[in-house]
Amino acid sequence: MKNKLRLGPLEIIVFISGSVVMVLELIGSRIAAPYLGTSIFIWSSLIGIILGALSIGYLLGGRASAHNPRISFLSNVLLGGGLGILLIPLIKDPVLSTSALLGVKIGSVVSTIALFVVPSTIMGMVSPYAIRLKTNTVEQSGGVAGSMYALSTVGSIFGTFLAGFYLIPTFSTSQILYGLSIVLILTSLIGKFRVLKIAALVLVGAAWFLSILIPSPYVYEADSEYNHIRVIDFVHPETKQELRTLMLSTEFHTIIDKNSDDIFSDYLKLYQLDTLFQPEIKKALVLGGGAYAGPVNLLKRHPNAEITVVEIDPAVTEVAKKYFQLKDNPRLTIEHADARIFLNTNKEKYDVIYGDAFGSYFSIPFQLTTIESVQLMYDALADDGVLIFNIISAFDGEKATFFKAQYKTLDQVFPTIYAFTTYYHAVEDAGKAQNIILVATKKPELTKATLLTLASTEQQLLINQLWETPIAIDEATRILTDEFAPVEFYVSKLL
Repeated sequence: MKNKLRLGPLEIIVFISGSVVMVLELIGSRIAAPYLGTSIFIWSSLIGIILGALSIGYLLGGRASAHNPRISFLSNVLLGGGLGILLIPLIKDPVLSTSALLGVKIGSVVSTIALFVVPSTIMGMVSPYAIRLKTNTVEQSGGVAGSMYALSTVGSIFGTFLAGFYLIPTFSTSQILYGLSIVLILTSLIGKFRVLKIAALVLVGAAWFLSILIPSPYVYEADSEYNHIRVIDFVHPETKQELRTLMLSTEFHTIIDKNSDDIFSDYLKLYQLDTLFQPEIKKALVLGGGAYAGPVNLLKRHPNAEITVVEIDPAVTEVAKKYFQLKDNPRLTIEHADARIFLNTNKEKYDVIYGDAFGSYFSIPFQLTTIESVQLMYDALADDGVLIFNIISAFDGEKATFFKAQYKTLDQVFPTIYAFTTYYHAVEDAGKAQNIILVATKKPELTKATLLTLASTEQQLLINQLWETPIAIDEATRILTDEFAPVEFYVSKLL
């Protein structure tokens, strides 16, 4: 009973430090997103390196507690942690932009070390030092250690839910970092050197205020529950068109001409092949909305069709309405859900499914690549339905790993698959990465000559982009399944 946990200064410190560590780890993915994406490589680097830094901190904190332990030292540790976190928003852009030059794998490791090792190591010192301050006898040590680590873990759980459910959807990454810095410095006031700590608080407040005054270089920038969203205006250097692009994390997802409602992106123009394979489109499904350039064009080209768009991020839809050309339409239904979850429960039949959720190098939703997902798409199509699938890959060579795995997976379900190039059409360019549009149908294969006779004038030009060279897929290429789909590893070969 003497060892019963009570909420004193040490308990508060341990709880807060546990919370801050988890918020810092979760916010790390959003800090890296504009430069390195949000792939498994980022998460592996964050989790592994921060755990390593915490381990070093545990060791240092334990050794420091062996010599004249006092709460003033612990408060100074909190001050150091607060100043370490303050440094992150001040240096993150040059660190990340430099790290990105090293590639997504090495860049993730280097940037995580540079930004998070120091504050994480300092925060790791808190628990062992607090346990030493709390322990008076050897008999107490086990109970005190268990109670303190339990409290730290509860703090980590609290920080996890606080970050994911409130902080990240509500505040910018810099605001959250400044907030964490302020919390630690305020907590450090329990010790000595209060004038120094108040000065540190003023420093953090000044940095926060200055960050607010600096105007954003973008039309719009914010973090949502799923993405780091930016809207950027620029002028095409050759055509002088006034363009607007949507960036999610590191990449351009949609580009539009601000003065025209015609399709600008070359890969979206290939969607105009839809009526070649399915002349009467009454009901269509689009997986992935982005800035909704594709769905808006579909509504324009198919005035009698009903379009359902599945977009996981409601914030992206709102940006499309405010900054792009998306308007409410009685023929347009928007479902905010993960596309795979939508397919799992779907009961409708569609004439065409447009798969446009892969507009990324860094973070492909693997659950949409697998044979189980492809089977769900097949089942959701009418008997003469068509799947039009956009991926980024090459046709041959080292950069073709993802394409070959995806092609082989589609081939297990659909009897006919056509592949269309976007930028590089010659055989000698087969090793170059580009948007590849895969058209999968339930009908027998038609020759290029037959397709040309059925096509409109506009479609005839697009048919010339049909990849006619036989696609060589060896036996070692594995079909993508829910159990095995290392698509981020495959796509990393493109970078």
